Parts: sequence; C-alpha cells; structure tokens
Amino acid sequence: MAAARRKSTLLAQGKERRLDGTGWPWRVRLYAPPPGGTSYQIKFKAPAGEGEAWKPVLRRANTEAEARKIFAQAEEALDHEQAVPASAKVRATRTIEALAAEYIADSKRRAKAPRTIQGRESRVNAHVLPAIGHVPVAKWRVEHSQQVIDRASKTVHSARGREDVRGVLAAMRKLAWRLEWLDRRFDPLDGLEIGRSAVFQGATTQYVDPRLRPETRQVKAMAAAADKLCGPDGTEPLLTRLPLFGTKIRVAGFGGLRLGEQNGLRAIDVFFDRGYVQVNGSWITPRHSSGFRGPVKNQVIHEVPLPRSVMQDELLPRVKELLGLPANASLQHVGNAQEDERQHRAQLAARGPGKTMAWWNYPIPPEDEQWIFIDTVTGLPVKPELHNERWHRIRQWVDENDPDNAWPKTIVYRNLRHHAATKWFHEELGEPWEVVAQYLGDKLTTVLNHYVRAGEDALRDSVAKLEDR
Repeated sequence: MAAARRKSTLLAQGKERRLDGTGWPWRVRLYAPPPGGTSYQIKFKAPAGEGEAWKPVLRRANTEAEARKIFAQAEEALDHEQAVPASAKVRATRTIEALAAEYIADSKRRAKAPRTIQGRESRVNAHVLPAIGHVPVAKWRVEHSQQVIDRASKTVHSARGREDVRGVLAAMRKLAWRLEWLDRRFDPLDGLEIGRSAVFQGATTQYVDPRLRPETRQVKAMAAAADKLCGPDGTEPLLTRLPLFGTKIRVAGFGGLRLGEQNGLRAIDVFFDRGYVQVNGSWITPRHSSGFRGPVKNQVIHEVPLPRSVMQDELLPRVKELLGLPANASLQHVGNAQEDERQHRAQLAARGPGKTMAWWNYPIPPEDEQWIFIDTVTGLPVKPELHNERWHRIRQWVDENDPDNAWPKTIVYRNLRHHAATKWFHEELGEPWEVVAQYLGDKLTTVLNHYVRAGEDALRDSVAKLEDR
C-alpha cells in the first residue's frame, strides 16, 4: 500500500471571501514547499475575464519573502477589485524592451504629436534598448539607468540632450509604476548622474546664452541674401525652388514663429487690417509618411504682429496671388476675399460631426491649401531637412560675401525665435515679458527661464558704477 501523500504546510491565509458567486467561503492561502519541493505556493480565485466565471489561480515563488509579497498583492487586489498578481511566465515578458513598447503605445493613445513620438522612439532605440533592453522591469535599478546615460554621453554632448534621455527614463519609470510592473519602493533614477553642465549665476538650466541670440543686422543680412539667391533672378535651381525664403526668415526673426508654424501659414491667417498673423496650426512631417497641417504647439492659438514692410510689401502680393486677385487689388478687396474664405470654411465646419472644427482647422487637402511658403516642386510646404540644407547654403554665401554680418555656425535657424523674443520684441519694441510670452505662444515661466537671469540688471548697474572709480 502506497504511503499517504504529505500535505504542504499552510503559512498564511487571508480574509474570508465569497466573491466567486458560488456562495461558498474561500481565502487566499500561502503554502510552504511540499516535501521534496522548492516552490512556495499561493492559491486564490480570480475572474478569467470581464463577465466570466471565477477560476482557481496558482502562483509560485522561490523564496518565502517573494511568496509573502505575492500573497499581500493578491489580498490587496481582491480588496480593491484590481488585477491580481501576474504569473511568473507573464512577469518574465515584462522587460525594459516591453515597457518601451508600452511607452510608445501610450504616447500614441494620448495623441502626442508625431514628431514627439518619433523623438521618443529614436531615444529609446538609440540609447535605452541597446543598454538595458533585456533587463526585467521588476529588477530595474539606478545602475541600469546609469548605463543608459553613460552610453548616451558618448554621442549626446549637450546637457539638454542628456536631459531628454533622462526624461524618457523618467516617463518609463512612471508608466512602470502605473502598470505595477515595478514596485514603487524602488526608484531607478534616484541618484542618477547625467553630467550637468555649468550655468550662469541667476540662470536656469534652460537659459539661452546671449551669444546664441543673433543680432538684428545678421537677421537682415541673411534675409537679404535669401531674397537674392531664392528670388526669380536667382541662378541656382536648388535655391529658387523655395521662393520667399527671405520673407520666411523675416517672419521667423521678427515674429518668432516656429518652423512648423511658418510652413503652416496660409493666406487666410494674415490679417492685414490689424497688422498681425494668426498662428493657429503647424505643418507636420512624420517620417515615412505624408505631411499634414496639425495643431499649433501646446494648443495655444496666438496672434503675432509683424513689421509693416513684411506685411504690406512681401506677404500682401503673395496673398493676392493665392486668392486669384489682380496685383493692383485694394487692401479692402483682399480683406473681403479672405473673410469670404473664412466664412466658407466655418460653414463647412458647422455641418461636420465634430464640435471642435472652425475655419482655422477645417481640413483641406494639402494640395488645395493656400500655403504662403512652398516648395515649387511639390506645391507643399518644404520638408525640414530640405529647408535646413538650403539655409546652410545661404549662410555660406553670407560668410563669403558679407563677412561683417556672417552668421555663426553655432547659431541654428530656430534661434531666429530667440532674436524675436529678446532683440526685437523686448529690447527694440520694449514689450514686457508677459507680452513676449503671448506673442511666442509660450508660458511666461518658459520665457523667463529662457531669457532672464535673476540679478542681471543689478549686475549691469554695478558695472556702470565701477567704470567711474
């Protein structure tokens, strides 16, 4: 006769429950390893799916500490009607690589801008996955995060770039906590060193060095060169396919529009009678897909005043052309045609199912839109890569032909926005920072962090006093 099978020792049991619909009481129970075995066992019940019957669940652990942790998790999950602890097989699939995929999917569900999602994908693929992609999320610690930063530091030399990589890790950590893949007692970024760079006294880490803010004479020289090289009398086809490049530089340098906002500017967005353009959209060019006009950054529609010379002498002739009006059409005639088009789009938007549509965001096929700045080959706004290549050609021409106003290589095209904020709006026009923030479509704190140093005025006054001593 075979010997009786010895039962496992009961180490702990939870509160009595009747959640399975049978009416019979049951409890979460923790058992020691059976004789000759090594695995602790946690037994309880859980629904197989929404609206489905409850089924017995068995979870195993190699140590008593791990087993008691799963026991506590099961009790808490049943108390709060949350997901019960995953099986060892499922937990084994929860690696940093799987978390990264969830992070990108979560970004798409939250309707992040395509360029934002692509930037996150690039950082994940270039820095995170090669370093720690295989690491289980439950075992993610600060030394793993440091491996990511160390790897990134070999190719990312700016403090801002390293902060962006750290930002991806921070977002993934937050998601891991929310998904309960990582115990909240562990912070894999606590104590992480990213090699911070020195900052000016009284400045934030986002402060833009004044040397990276171009002078007005340099902006004018670049715009004049673009007029010459990209205009109808230009001799290089690669440049003449981007007409009005000089006007585009002035819109950026004296209006502070971002590149996507410049590219997304249309005939109906210019208000000549009021002297400003309305920034209500941005041209977005995702990788490996067609461009489209999407929302403005931060969803903040704003108006930007431009010099009369830009509005009347440069934008007005282009708007007349787009609206099919004669060159000698009056300003009133142009305004009426613009308003007719706005009203037409508003009426179409009102008939649509969505309540968020208006004249400025009613979808028009890109090939039929009234773009102010286009690539003549495609008839659409220029791709950022092509735009930047032509920009460097113009910069090199200024270096050779107007060296007194040469544009430093360290100042990129987007820094025209910094000129608009500081040299033009704040210093030349005397606008307070609150108004500058409105023109840029930014928060006041963002503008102050970028351009203002605490105590800078006092320092300037002290220097002036010491000059007489």
